[in-house]
Amino acid sequence: MRSRDEFGGAGIPHVPGAQVDQPARQGGDSAVETIGEETRRTHLQAIRELVARDKNHPSVVLWSIANEPESDTEASRKYFEPLFAETRRLDPSRPVGFVNVMLAPADACVVTELADVVMLNRYYGWYVHSGDLAAAERGLEEELNAWAARHDKPIIITEYGADTVAGLHSITPQPWTEEYQVELLEMYHRVFDRNDAVVGEQVWNFADFATAAGFARVQGNKKGVFTRERHPKAAAFALRRRWRTDA
Repeated sequence: MRSRDEFGGAGIPHVPGAQVDQPARQGGDSAVETIGEETRRTHLQAIRELVARDKNHPSVVLWSIANEPESDTEASRKYFEPLFAETRRLDPSRPVGFVNVMLAPADACVVTELADVVMLNRYYGWYVHSGDLAAAERGLEEELNAWAARHDKPIIITEYGADTVAGLHSITPQPWTEEYQVELLEMYHRVFDRNDAVVGEQVWNFADFATAAGFARVQGNKKGVFTRERHPKAAAFALRRRWRTDA
């Protein structure tokens, strides 16, 4: 945070509230309800601690109070109303938002009405339309247009990307290759640039990281543009070209 203050980066502090009640909706061993008074009290305390810690940092541009929660039910709206109110009471000077998950599109999400910005995690070309970037581009553009039409609010894409094994290549871009990661990111950027409501983009992720084992994981999450050892993949140079005017 201090480095961002010094060098001019923008920060979005985020409470550790991920997928509130989403596991319950997905069933299986994780089917435990998490929306309730006890959870909300803990959530409120986390917000208070976050704002107290970071409110005096000039690099903080907005507060994010949840990541990929249930947001398409009346119960979720009632759960979040006091959380947004408390965050604004603690800091009236900054906008407040939460990160929307793909299960709650523009015509279903009821919590975005409470937010100052629209923040979206989207994986067209990876979890949806994997390997078909033309279909992914159409799907992404249609959804962003729907959000822009429904809400007169700025849109930040808070996650987008593709798992990529460093050193894996193909003549035609195939999922998991460095070429596919680059083409997927470039596709997203074309769509962003065509939508005036999109004001920010955050690639997922900076570097590969460890996760629980699973069939979709190759020694962890490989969506980084750098490896765990911080060696760059081809996507790191693509982002450099995107974000630096002198690159």
